[in-house]
Amino acid sequence: MKSLVQLLLFAVLFASCQNPTPAPIKPVTADITAVLQHKYWVSKSFNDALFAPNVTDTLSNLPCSELVFGKGDTVYLTACLSDAGRGTYKIANNTLQIVWEGFESKTCTGTFDDKSRILHVTSPDSSNTYWPTDFVAQDGIDVNNMDNITINLGRKRLAGNYTKMAEKGEVGIAALCELHADGTQVNFGDFDTYEPWPSGIGSGFIQNPQRALMYLIKKGKEQDPTAAAWQLHGDTLRIWETKNIGAEGDLPEYKVTKLQGTYLKSK
Repeated sequence: MKSLVQLLLFAVLFASCQNPTPAPIKPVTADITAVLQHKYWVSKSFNDALFAPNVTDTLSNLPCSELVFGKGDTVYLTACLSDAGRGTYKIANNTLQIVWEGFESKTCTGTFDDKSRILHVTSPDSSNTYWPTDFVAQDGIDVNNMDNITINLGRKRLAGNYTKMAEKGEVGIAALCELHADGTQVNFGDFDTYEPWPSGIGSGFIQNPQRALMYLIKKGKEQDPTAAAWQLHGDTLRIWETKNIGAEGDLPEYKVTKLQGTYLKSK
């Protein structure tokens, strides 16, 4: 019996050596200074919708906000082509401490989740459920002109190489086309630059059916752009011509007319 007990004790000790208690995993604390490596952040829900495989035709109905880190300690909060406010920030205890103009008595706290890559910024008004709190970074966005920031985000989404597909009953060779992130284009038509308006005031001018808006601009005629409708489903981009059916003196309301082209994006 004594030998049996010794064998059992030896077996327990051996098993404990083979399966040591794992050391507790320490949570990784994200360095808040990593946030400042990115000048441009967009609200996560809008970013997810814009960069989804199928961009919804009602994208402009979704709330959209941006954080833009400027010079020094300046940060801007926009309502994407609609409005913007300014604030100042500092780093304290591995968080961003932001004070927005108009809310000087309330300091907002920004924390960065390294795993999800989400920047969470508290609201200065807890009763305002529309105040954006979760942002993701988008690099390659030119933030030098505040009026073009959201447009540049739309350009980034659409940029790429395309093949124009022959329409039904049309005879011809598929043409190679390009949309560039700086707004220039090749073989898409008689215009020099394109401005997609995925959000903001005026982005919903195309109704019945609703489509995303894009302005096509010729050099020298920047004040008289052509409005087009666009739709991106998977790798297929469709662009339509439109007609302004709004009353004279009112804001425009565009109606989709003729399909200008169907384009297949290269992978």
